[in-house]
Amino acid sequence: WMIVMANGQAVTQKIESHLCQIRPEIIDIDLVLTFPYMTTIRVPLDCENYQRPIDGSLCHSKVCGDRIQGIDCGDTVAEWLSDALNINGLRLVRQCDDIKRRSKNTSQSISLTNQAQFLLINTQSVGWLIDKVTDWPMQSNTIHRLDDVIDRFRGNLIIETSEALEEQLWHTIRIDGLIFKNDGPCVRC
Repeated sequence: WMIVMANGQAVTQKIESHLCQIRPEIIDIDLVLTFPYMTTIRVPLDCENYQRPIDGSLCHSKVCGDRIQGIDCGDTVAEWLSDALNINGLRLVRQCDDIKRRSKNTSQSISLTNQAQFLLINTQSVGWLIDKVTDWPMQSNTIHRLDDVIDRFRGNLIIETSEALEEQLWHTIRIDGLIFKNDGPCVRC
């Protein structure tokens, strides 16, 4: 999934900080989006609802310099997003199943992400970073400061180990039977 402007440019939190207030959730057969003070909206997950029409609502955009294609999810969710973020012409685009992007570092297929499907954040490592940055805005409550900095990294998997930076030595991590391969440190971070 990706939100794009009328010109096809991806909307990121660098461009629009309020993007982080849109909360996606998968409920039954829908993607449900919520935003403060707005009615929730449901977007069907079934790709059959977004067949590529002849009128060309196939969206072309770029992610990290790669040209990507996606299917436009329709006017209703587009208007909802434009109202939520107060930006005219926004569209919700879904990745096409038959078109895959490859990670620049590996041959792994990735979706509409910068580098990898998941970003793992170790709270001990973030605490280590906070201690190293001398001009970090100080909050009286160190737990709130830690939570705030962790949120800024926008990780998918938040863990706590006994030592900071220990995750840099891992090749894989197993979570509830799933094995995740470590593709290395995040270049964005």
